[in-house]
Amino acid sequence: MKQPLALDPRPLLAAAVALAACAAPPRPAPRAAGLPAPAAVQPARPPRPAGAPAPSVASAAASGAAAPSAPPAPSAAPPAAPGAADAAPPAASGAGGAPGAAAPQGPSIAIEPPYKLGRHPVPRGQAEAAERDRWNAGGRGEPPAPPPPAEGHPLPRIIVDIDKVNGPLKARDVERIARRHLWIHVYACYRLRAYRDPSLHGKTTVRLTVSRAGKVTGARATSSTLSAPDVVSCLAARARSLPLPRARAGSTVVATLQVYPGDDPVEPPPSVLAPGSGELRPDAIEAAVAEAMPAFRSCYEAALAGAPALWGRLAVRFHVTDSGAVDEAFEVESRFPDERLTRCVLRRARALTFPAPEGGDLRFVVPLRFSPDPQSP
Repeated sequence: MKQPLALDPRPLLAAAVALAACAAPPRPAPRAAGLPAPAAVQPARPPRPAGAPAPSVASAAASGAAAPSAPPAPSAAPPAAPGAADAAPPAASGAGGAPGAAAPQGPSIAIEPPYKLGRHPVPRGQAEAAERDRWNAGGRGEPPAPPPPAEGHPLPRIIVDIDKVNGPLKARDVERIARRHLWIHVYACYRLRAYRDPSLHGKTTVRLTVSRAGKVTGARATSSTLSAPDVVSCLAARARSLPLPRARAGSTVVATLQVYPGDDPVEPPPSVLAPGSGELRPDAIEAAVAEAMPAFRSCYEAALAGAPALWGRLAVRFHVTDSGAVDEAFEVESRFPDERLTRCVLRRARALTFPAPEGGDLRFVVPLRFSPDPQSP
C-alpha cells in the first residue's frame, strides 16, 4: 500500500507570516532615551494692522538709558536710528509693576526717561529725530477711523454777542464776524488768570468805535463782572483787532463777551512756563508715574475699542509744587491722534503725587508711548 505524500508545512507558515506583516501598520521608531517628543506645530501669529507699531519697549532706566526702540516703520517711514538694535532693552513696567516683572498681555505703555523742562534730550541724528516725530504724530490704522469727540466740554465756554450797532453796519454781520474772530482772543485773555483760578468767570461789555473803512479805532470796557482787571483790559485791547467791512460811514458797536470754565483746566500762557528751581530724581518720577499705569491702560483700552490700531506718543508736562502736589498736567511736543485718550490720561495724571522736589517747584516732561501690541518678554 502506497504511503500518502507528506507535505512540508514550513513554506506555508513562512508565506502566512509574510502576508500578515504586509497587512499590519508600521510601528513607530523608538525614541532614544531622554529625548523629548516632537513639539506640536503652533499656528502662525496673525499680522499686525497696517501702520501699527511693533511691541514697544518698557520703561527706560533713570539715567543714561537709550530711548525706547521704535516700531517697524511703514515703507515710507525713515529707518530706525543707528545702533538702536544693539541697545539692551530696559526693564519692563508696562503695567506699572516692578522692573523686571513678566510683561502683561494686551496693549503696552512705555515710559521714556523724564527730563526737566528746558533739558530736552537732543536726538542722535536725523533718523532718530524723524522716528520721534513719527511717534509724536502716531496713527489710527489704515483706513484711519475718525477720532471720537472729547467727552464733555474741555475748553472754556465763550459767548460773544453784539448787543447794539449804531451806524450803517448790520448787527448780524458784525456778530457773525465777531464770533469767528474773537473766540481765540477771549481765550488768550482768560488764561492769564484762569490757570491759577479755575473758577474765574463773568461777562464784560466793550464799546467799539469803527471807522468807515471797517477798522476799530477805539475800544473801552464799560462794565465787567470778572474779578481780574488785567483780563478785562486784555479783552478791550484784543477787541481792537476785530476786522469789519467797509461802510458809507462809521459805526459804534456794543459787544458782550462772556467766559466760563470748561470741564478741564486752562493751560497757562507760555510767558509763565518756567522750569522751576526744584530737582527730582528721574527714577522717583518714573516710580510715581508707574502708579497710574493701570488707569492709563484703562484709558487706552477704551480708545482701542474704536481704533484697534491706535498708537503714538503722548508727552505730559507736569508742574509739581514744592510739596510734590501736581497742579498742572498738559500735553507738550506731541499730538496724540485720539483726543479722548489724551483727555483721559491727563485727568488721571493730575491726580498723581510726587516726592517733594529739592529746592522748590519743578516742571518736567514724561513721554509715554502707546502700542496695541503686548510687551516683548
